[in-house]
Amino acid sequence: MKNIINVGITINFDKSFFANGLQQNVVFLNNLINQIDNFRCLYLWEGSSIDNIDEKIVDHNLCFPYKNILKDDSIHFDLIIMMGFTFSDDVVLEIKKTRKKTKFVLLQCGNQYVENMNFALFETNNKYSPIGRIDNLDQIWVLPHYVKNIAYMKTYFKNQNVVSVPYLWDSLFLDSLLNSSIYKNNEFKFYELNDKNISIMEPNLQSSKNCIIPLYIADSFEQQYPNLLKSCNVFCGKKLVKNEYFIKMILQMDIYNKRKNFLKLNDRINFLDAITNFGSIIVSHQQDNALNYLYLEALYLNLPILHNSDFIKECGYYYPGNDIDLAKIQMEKILKEHKKNISDYSLRSKKIIQKYSSQNIKNINIYKKILVSLLN
Repeated sequence: MKNIINVGITINFDKSFFANGLQQNVVFLNNLINQIDNFRCLYLWEGSSIDNIDEKIVDHNLCFPYKNILKDDSIHFDLIIMMGFTFSDDVVLEIKKTRKKTKFVLLQCGNQYVENMNFALFETNNKYSPIGRIDNLDQIWVLPHYVKNIAYMKTYFKNQNVVSVPYLWDSLFLDSLLNSSIYKNNEFKFYELNDKNISIMEPNLQSSKNCIIPLYIADSFEQQYPNLLKSCNVFCGKKLVKNEYFIKMILQMDIYNKRKNFLKLNDRINFLDAITNFGSIIVSHQQDNALNYLYLEALYLNLPILHNSDFIKECGYYYPGNDIDLAKIQMEKILKEHKKNISDYSLRSKKIIQKYSSQNIKNINIYKKILVSLLN
């Protein structure tokens, strides 16, 4: 019988699974690795407790307090993947001294270059700090839409062993929201709710995902087709009212000047509440961040998603780059054709969802190949 290979993935259970995609990504990767023969993957967790973590999502038997590794040298992991939080370099080195075969990987789920650029140039209050240098990493993993940053990552971390790994998404968390809502049957036609109302759900934290282009798409559409849309709802937007430049931009727009109560700035709320209470047309924009869970959540519910991601341009309603004119044409198609073409839309959506699933054998085999190569 082959020995079991023990893998640990770091996670902070004090952070909400809906705060960002990182927390969910940890769960998807854990689920995938546990499908590989002779691998066992555990959550190396920090936080106050696991008692409030839904066991239908996270098996408590797979949860291991990371501090126990530091207390007991006999506890051995063949591989530790740092995702939810990172160990300092001295902790990595200490573990490697007592368990020489333990490998360490950093899976950087965000765009390290964009984070460094935005925080270094525009963040002045010292709230954020760059990720510390970790000299003793065996490998660094990046997601497919950050491949262009591989050379940057090698330089930043002073580590030449940087590889791309598959992007993962499953409907697990969205299904959990659905099952605790009045919409327990996910065959419900969400695209028929608020079907002439826009939702813009970019976090507005960095240049890579913000509401500026989506707002101008709505404004351009309003200029050409006045009064066809009923509302434009910007989430993660209330903080922007403190920005005088942003307000002056809004004051120039038709969607503010010519439509009473049309443009609404809201706090962040969960995806299901946003589409059922505000707008089911999702208008999105990104720069160098072309895979987002928002796209896959929208496709899963057959919602019209207007986006500029080359990675899923065969799905949803695609416009390239910052091309507002083409986005406007796609918006017209959404209003005229989405309901009529829902069967084809759903079929294409299911294909892209399967492509990124942790159950997809192609993704499992790619991770297996990377893991086996690293550990051997």
